Amino acid sequence: MGIAPYAPNADDWFENQEIGVTHVTPSRTVTEADINLFGGITGDLAELHTSDAYARTTEFGGRIAHGMLNLSLMHGLVVRAGHQGSTGIAMLGWNNIKFHAPVKVGDTVQARWTTIEKRDSRSRPDAGIVVDRIELLNHDGRLIVSGEVTELVRKRPG
Repeated sequence: MGIAPYAPNADDWFENQEIGVTHVTPSRTVTEADINLFGGITGDLAELHTSDAYARTTEFGGRIAHGMLNLSLMHGLVVRAGHQGSTGIAMLGWNNIKFHAPVKVGDTVQARWTTIEKRDSRSRPDAGIVVDRIELLNHDGRLIVSGEVTELVRKRPG
């Protein structure tokens, strides 16, 4: 249907989720601090993420961000755009996660998402289930991470 920047609003109810519409988020530049903090928080201090000398000897030619950091950045950018910020109830799961390319210090990334499925919740009459296909791209448009996220979203009251 087309690509549009996402305009955050409080009217992001289940009923308003349109299948096939793609939105893009603001962008963000990945810093050395991001990689160091993520490693410290998670305990993933692999040399590929922490040692310039080691990382230069790999096929990447330098330090890269953790794959899980990239997944987190992708989700965070969608949240930053306001998607389901006031109507989301719970994240139910991620499926078909693929890591396509690395992110290096200084790369700028942006996410885009497309609603691909929605249905009423069987257990929550006040909510529905929405599945979004989400992708993280770098400043050159290269696909970094892709996957699908399933979320429980509030229906419009009344």
